Amino acid sequence: MSQFLAPIHTWLFNKINLTQDLESNIVKVHIDTFGEEVLSVQEEAIKLYGEYIQNKPLEELIDVNNIHGWLQNKIIEVESRSAYIISKYYDRYKEKSKELSTEEYKKQAIECANDESNRVNSPDNVYISLNNYILSGMPCDRATSITEKNDDYVVFEQVGCIHKKNYEKGNGNLNYLYELKDLWIKSFVENLSVKYLYNKKEKDGVTINIIRKV
Repeated sequence: MSQFLAPIHTWLFNKINLTQDLESNIVKVHIDTFGEEVLSVQEEAIKLYGEYIQNKPLEELIDVNNIHGWLQNKIIEVESRSAYIISKYYDRYKEKSKELSTEEYKKQAIECANDESNRVNSPDNVYISLNNYILSGMPCDRATSITEKNDDYVVFEQVGCIHKKNYEKGNGNLNYLYELKDLWIKSFVENLSVKYLYNKKEKDGVTINIIRKV
């Protein structure tokens, strides 16, 4: 690995790739269902928001003279492109597209939960594990913060939405994309080897997330 890269860069890169993988899987299941006509949406998105990240080690791809900027740009690209594709498919194919995308969100979340099952012996650790997968901006953005925790539950809050700007750049259906994102989190939390429940509520512009041991 390049002497300029740190573990946190690889950690973030892996999360970007996970978001890209989800997008690719959603395209694939739409091809399987509706045929190659759906590729036109993907092609439009690539032209507007950038190519997919190549399947190469990070050190072969990243601009070591602008590590932060390169990673931030890839977050913008993948979230904008995914928002465009997923929303366009929903506009075109309605509930059948929603069914397909929903299933892929759940499937990936459960696979990730299975990978984390030996590291979630406390609600606090569930929050840490969750953030090994969900893409929430750059680490310096501190998109969420824990406000309360004990042996039974953890509460983490966010003000505004770190994804909104990129979703809007991708002409995304915000409510639909938020619904899918919440589904991913709920599917992850509630499919760990230790039983937890996930809930969220809005209060005065703050999103309050609660992970509670059953």
